[in-house]
Amino acid sequence: MLTDQEIDSIRAFNRHYPQVLGVLNKRTFDTDLTWPEGRILIEVAVNHLDTPMAVTRALHLDKSYASRTIKRLTDKGILQKTPSPTDSRSINISLTEHGHAVFEDINQKSNDLIKKMIEDLSPAEQEEYFQSIKTINQLLFKKGMD
Repeated sequence: MLTDQEIDSIRAFNRHYPQVLGVLNKRTFDTDLTWPEGRILIEVAVNHLDTPMAVTRALHLDKSYASRTIKRLTDKGILQKTPSPTDSRSINISLTEHGHAVFEDINQKSNDLIKKMIEDLSPAEQEEYFQSIKTINQLLFKKGMD
């Protein structure tokens, strides 16, 4: 079992890393999107989540909160709702053309942030950083990274 000092180190990392990534900023990468709106946009774009319920489950959100956030994204012209072809009680969500453009902008800015964060590391240190993140993903989330 880890010592209290080791756990304190993990907690310090967990407090610091979101700041480095800008997670605590009110807006996502200089857009008018809040962080939760940005996360939903990314889930729809990257993981092809196509229903409000799929988003709710993936992000562990309250259904009402997810619904309000999806409505805001729809009002902003980023998401569109369409009736489900298989269930008349349900709707599907997808990115609009504008939503794709917003996603591409956020995605590029996110990539740029990581590049800037590691630019002062040597190539060997960058590889070590990547392998460390890969190990964390494998241990905690059972996901590999290519």
